Amino acid sequence: MKLNWNLSNNIKPLFNIKELFRRLSIVQKFSVSVILLIFLIMIILSTLIIEHQRRILKAEMESNQKLIINNFAKDIVDSLMFLDPLRLDEHINTISQTTECTYAMVLNSDGRVVSHTNRRLLGQAILLSDGSKTYLSFMKEIGFFQDVSDISIEEIAVPVKIGHEIIGLAVIGFSKERMESFISQNLRGLKNHIIIISAFMMFIGIFGSFALARLLTTPMKKLKDKMQIVQTGKLDTTDIPDTNLLDCREIMQCNKIECPAYGKKRCWTIPGTMCYDKIQYNVVEKINDCRQCFVYRRSCGDEIGELFEAFNEMVIKLRNSIREIDEINTEKVRLEKLSALGEMSMTVAHEIKNPLNAIRGSALYLKDNFKGEVLQEFLSIIEEETNRLNDIVSSYLMFAKPTPLKPEIADVNKIITETANLIRQEAADTNKEVIMKLDNNIPQSMIDSQQIKQALLNILVNSLDATDEGDTIEINTQALNGKINIIIRDNGMGINEEIISDIFKPFYTTKTRGSGLGLACVDRIIKDHKGTTSIKSEIGKGTEFTITIPIKLYEPQNAK
Repeated sequence: MKLNWNLSNNIKPLFNIKELFRRLSIVQKFSVSVILLIFLIMIILSTLIIEHQRRILKAEMESNQKLIINNFAKDIVDSLMFLDPLRLDEHINTISQTTECTYAMVLNSDGRVVSHTNRRLLGQAILLSDGSKTYLSFMKEIGFFQDVSDISIEEIAVPVKIGHEIIGLAVIGFSKERMESFISQNLRGLKNHIIIISAFMMFIGIFGSFALARLLTTPMKKLKDKMQIVQTGKLDTTDIPDTNLLDCREIMQCNKIECPAYGKKRCWTIPGTMCYDKIQYNVVEKINDCRQCFVYRRSCGDEIGELFEAFNEMVIKLRNSIREIDEINTEKVRLEKLSALGEMSMTVAHEIKNPLNAIRGSALYLKDNFKGEVLQEFLSIIEEETNRLNDIVSSYLMFAKPTPLKPEIADVNKIITETANLIRQEAADTNKEVIMKLDNNIPQSMIDSQQIKQALLNILVNSLDATDEGDTIEINTQALNGKINIIIRDNGMGINEEIISDIFKPFYTTKTRGSGLGLACVDRIIKDHKGTTSIKSEIGKGTEFTITIPIKLYEPQNAK
């Protein structure tokens, strides 16, 4: 059996730089990147510095060499003119002691060697490398000559002149190897210094990159920890604390006390603010303007701060959404129960109304046709109780089958005034005072005037029943945070704390002759307007009802 080993397709490389880098933490990635960058920069800078210094040293050496050969040519003028071999040899020996000098020679006007470090070449005629001309004839043409006759030798020739007449030639050969050795020795110290500085920079880079990476990633780690908590479903303690939040009142010198964000932080999360000389009801619509605001940018700081703020807002909205879903589910269960109860109530109410009408009709017939004090008294009781039962049945029908909202643009203060006038005479008859303190700055809103009036009337009737002669009923209104607050306060007997949570439940009542549907209808009407109803009460001091409904401006249906 023949086995086919295809290792290249089945075995992955053991060392994958990209995969290894991907597995590193942010701190490690940042540190490695900074260290590699510093290492690369130091290599480039070191190379540039050394090469630049090498060129400078080489240029200086070439300049010195030219200076040496020029001085040499000047020094041998007299010796060459009088053909003094001893003085020429002294000059040659002096030049030959120069570090880079390999050989030196002096040519006469005929191009023959009259002095040389190698005495065997004395008297020979020196030609150019191509054999066409002597050094001297070439020098007469250009006045100066420099030639490299050997790859390892740099030869410099300078004419020896008396006035403008060339009487000879001074030639010195410099060793390139010695020059490079001299340059390398001078650069050795510079290289050592660069190595020390590079090591120091790498040391600083390593610790500095780790410190900076820690500084930058610590906030990100906080965000990661909070997001992991969110993954577990715990939203109560997931907000990231921020001590840099500013109060727009202090920064912008704002004096708009009526603004819902006055004296508060995170004004960009509060609806109904009064920035830019207009009321900003919707947070979603105003957030783009808020991001350009000085207060927002100073509070958030950098991009990480903005990320924290976005995370906090997301968690808050998620928390509110979950709470709303729970409330909706609870309300749904309640409405399902009420629906079932309503259907049963409607059936029972319809069945009861017919016998009640028959009883009432019979009682009226007997009252009209039979006289007698006792009989009239009992017939009046039957008629009164029949009417009361009929009212209760009508309340059941109204609660079980509520009228749909018919919103229209309306003035809440006007509705309150009209409703208060309905009970004012009854209050005056029992020596009770109705006081109204209405906020004239409340804008008109889209509401169902008749249903709001019915809800207010139910609360006011309860307040009349709960107060004694000489007590007061006070009605206040105010606009706050894009909502209208209606507060009805009395100084009556108050409500026991144990039953406050039950008074909005259908059919719950403390009255001996009540249906228990008045406040339940109030709660339903206000909830249909997307509002809330709350109550505070204390025995012997009175009760306070607070109705809160959102301000909804008129929006034409055909508006785009």
